[in-house]
Amino acid sequence: MASHGHGYCVECGAELDAAHQFCWRCGAQRWSPPEPPSPAAPGAAEARGAPSSPPPPAPPPPSPAAPARSGLAAAPAAADLGLLPWLYAAGAVFFLVWATQALALLLAPSGRAQLLNEMGRQGVPANAQDTVLAVYGAFLIGAALAAAGLHAGAFYGLRRRRWWGWVAAVIVAGFWSLLIVGLPVLLRLVSRNVRQAFGME
Repeated sequence: MASHGHGYCVECGAELDAAHQFCWRCGAQRWSPPEPPSPAAPGAAEARGAPSSPPPPAPPPPSPAAPARSGLAAAPAAADLGLLPWLYAAGAVFFLVWATQALALLLAPSGRAQLLNEMGRQGVPANAQDTVLAVYGAFLIGAALAAAGLHAGAFYGLRRRRWWGWVAAVIVAGFWSLLIVGLPVLLRLVSRNVRQAFGME
């Protein structure tokens, strides 16, 4: 609608001054309401014997186009994880140290002898002790290295806001939840803002 000579472009919604005949933004011609038809002379209407009727109202001007949005919708705020990634880094270091100690125990003759004596006291047959020791060592070191890898992946993924880091962190927190200590971490990871920050929702 025009106000004191001002108006808006019906194509793009730009504000126009009274002197503008064309839109300064898109070049469209300025819209102006049509002239109302002139009423018939009262003498002629009486001569025809027909009652005079008021002129029809002018059609309302089209509403101006809404201005384009200046930018995309705001992305969800990044979740503040605080020291949580560094907790996973500490876990990776812990399991690496554990794997190193287990390997050193298995490689040292005194360590192997100690483990074999313990298996003998547990009733393991002497001819199967070497096999049991090898399987036990492989399982222990493999589990420690897998845990260290998961913790390291969670650390780097959380620091770089990658979805795979979030998945690794949830898996690790799920295992730690078996010992109760991982429950607060798991609840923090599955909160809505953290899931949105990693594109998991």
